[in-house]
Amino acid sequence: MENDLRDTLERFKIKAEEFLKDNIKAFIVDVNDTYYFCDIIFVGDTSLLIQNFKGKRINEQEKLFWADIVKFEEYKEVEKK
Repeated sequence: MENDLRDTLERFKIKAEEFLKDNIKAFIVDVNDTYYFCDIIFVGDTSLLIQNFKGKRINEQEKLFWADIVKFEEYKEVEKK
């Protein structure tokens, strides 16, 4: 189980590095079920720095620890019909 978590966190880190390099917006959910609609600012070994572009914390920068992230994917704009 511990190896599965380490593998997942390593994949998240690789994905974050690509998002940073290619300027891709991210959608992240943490263990507290907090949602982040953000740009990646910095990718570190134990954490990443983000800037929120949407939601209650718009324009705020936050540090998230890899171990607290449960979902990490590309942000997709939802079209209203």
